[in-house]
Parts: sequence; structure tokens; C-alpha cells
Amino acid sequence: MATGRPPIRIAYVINEMVVGGTQTHLRQVLRLLDRQHFDPFLVCLSGRGALLQDVHDLGVPVFSPGASLGFQGLSLARRVVALTRLLRQQRVEIVHNYLLRANLVGSLAARMARVPVVLCSTRGCHELHGAQLMAAKIGNALADKVMVNAVAVRDFVHEHEGCPREKMFVVPSGIDTGRFSPFSSGGFKTRLGIPEDRLVIGTVTRQRIRKGVEEFLRAVAELWRSDSRIHGLIVGEVEEAGELAALVQELGMRDNLTLAGRRQDMPEVYSAMDIYVLSSHDEGMSNALLEAMAMERPVVATNVGGTGEVVEHGSTGILVPPRDWQALASALRGMIAQPELWREFGRRGRTKVEQCFSAAAMVRQIERVYAELACERGLLTREAKVAA
Repeated sequence: MATGRPPIRIAYVINEMVVGGTQTHLRQVLRLLDRQHFDPFLVCLSGRGALLQDVHDLGVPVFSPGASLGFQGLSLARRVVALTRLLRQQRVEIVHNYLLRANLVGSLAARMARVPVVLCSTRGCHELHGAQLMAAKIGNALADKVMVNAVAVRDFVHEHEGCPREKMFVVPSGIDTGRFSPFSSGGFKTRLGIPEDRLVIGTVTRQRIRKGVEEFLRAVAELWRSDSRIHGLIVGEVEEAGELAALVQELGMRDNLTLAGRRQDMPEVYSAMDIYVLSSHDEGMSNALLEAMAMERPVVATNVGGTGEVVEHGSTGILVPPRDWQALASALRGMIAQPELWREFGRRGRTKVEQCFSAAAMVRQIERVYAELACERGLLTREAKVAA
């Protein structure tokens, strides 16, 4: 980038910064973005989320214009106007939106504020209908480019939302392979209140029907009935209440299941797992799956979304159909019977993540897209773009 030119001002827009895959991705972007070339701030439309403190700690300003407003009718219009005013005041040159509500509100406001470069992001294969589908199509249409995190997501968005493939670009998810690296010491099961002789099958998820929590529990219970060493571990915002509590009671798993809640010590938590499971019904590209593989955990995952772009069946893990707890149980049983093979899966998985899914590589790819679009809009010279 040419000397003397101030960093490009970027607004990242998202509805909320709860603990989730997209929010974790965005935190990585804000952490690793080249501040010599780019000057970021975060717009959190709701003003909510546990990860907002992390963003503050990174030294990134946070704004929440119209946080009390809704997303329908007059409230939506006021929200767009509030964000438009903020973008003008901050002299924003790039707006990068994340997820459905921000894709709509951020794109509308950016166009009203005449921001030169507008991007949307879609990170999953969840089929939309009605007003949500219309909102997605409007956001896609207003954006210059739409970022997706897997080829499968690109194809899904093209087929279900009508977004041209040439308008989308793929940047695979990336994780911090330095932080998520195998430990040599043990005792991690004990820290979670699990006996060290248990064989722990774990997952990291949220309590949503399409995350496959029920299939995970049924598969683990099936294995436990024939092997008393089996212990289930669920990490994340999952509570033993309502239908889930009834299912745990039905399966008789209360003494062989740990709900660890949301954790800050995730490398240590992954180290307590012998096998990692992704049981989602649909998925973009799971950060937790990448983290588990980076920790050399062998994985069994449902073959949905971009998961097959991460897990090489029979080499770095096992792929099974979604919504099929019997298939999941069968794959886990086969892996447990071959401990040397599963350890090899873990080693190969770590290598795959290091080579293809590091956070630093992810952010450099995004920066190259920013520079290309900035050059097209006259914000940078071609020589500055190449230098960046």
C-alpha cells in the first residue's frame, strides 16, 4: 500500500457477538488484520454478546447504533438510518457484514452512505424461507462480493438464494494452530470431574435442533451399554432441561454425561476428549471441528456442508450421514476398536489443519480481496494493491 495513505477504514457489522463459530471467526479477523493497512471497528447491532469484551481487549472500537430497535417495519428503517449515519461519520471505505440480519441492514446502510466497497458473509447451509429468504437475496444483491467459508456453502447459496457463483469467493475457516496444539501432560479429564480411565467422546455445540445433540446422546448411550468406560462430554450452551433432560433420563446417562457449559480453556477441554464428534444436520465449516483436529483428536463427523472439505474419510477421520445415530454409533465403535488407527487419524488431522486451515492464512486471503476491491474502486493504486 502506498506510503502516506492512511489505513483503509473498515466496519465489520454483525447482529450479536455470542459465542459461536461466526463470532469466533470474526474475532480472529480482528485479531490478525494488518493494522498498517486496515483500520477496523465493529458494529454490533444488538449490543449483546460475551465476545464483545474480547473485541474491546483487542483495541477495536465497538458501536451499537439503534441497539434497542427491531428488524421489522419502522424499527428496521430506523436501524438502517442509524447505521447509515454512523458509516458516514466514520468515513468508512469498506463494510463487511456477517450473517443474515447484518447482511441486510449493513448492505442497505452502506449503499445509502455510499460506502465504496460492500461485502456480505454466509457461513452455513441452512435453508431460508419467506421474509428471511428475501432478506438474504437483498443483502446478496447489494453486496459487491459475498464471502463463504466452503465450496459447499457457495454451491448451496447459489442454488437456494440465486446468488451468482462468480459473485462469491471462498475463504475456508481458520483457527489458531499455535493455541490449539497437543499437550504432552495429562490430567485433563480429572479437571472436568471425569475419571481418567473413562473413554471420553466429546462435542462442542449449541442447543439447537440442527446441531444434532439428540443423535450424539443416543450414539454415546448405545456404546455405553456395551462398554462402561464410555463417557459423553458436551461443551457449550447446552443445558439439561426440558426435552434434553427427559432424553438423558430415558437413556439412563446421567452418571455418564458431563455438560461442561461454555469454557475459556478449550485446548485443555479438547485434551480431555478421546474422540471428537460433529453431529450437525447442516454446517458451513465448523471451527470446533478444526480446533479438535489441530489438537490431534480423531473425529467422526456428519457429512454436511463443508465438513467433507476438512475431513478426509478414512484418512483424517470418519464421515457419516446426518440424522442417523445408528451410523454414528457404528463409526465410533469401529474407531474405538482400533486405537492405533484413531491416533493416526489425529496426527494426520493436525497436519491437514496446519497446511490448509490456519487463521493467519485465512486473514491474508481476506485482505487480498479487500485490496483488490479497493483498487477497483480507486481507493488504492494498482501498485499499492500489489504491495499490500
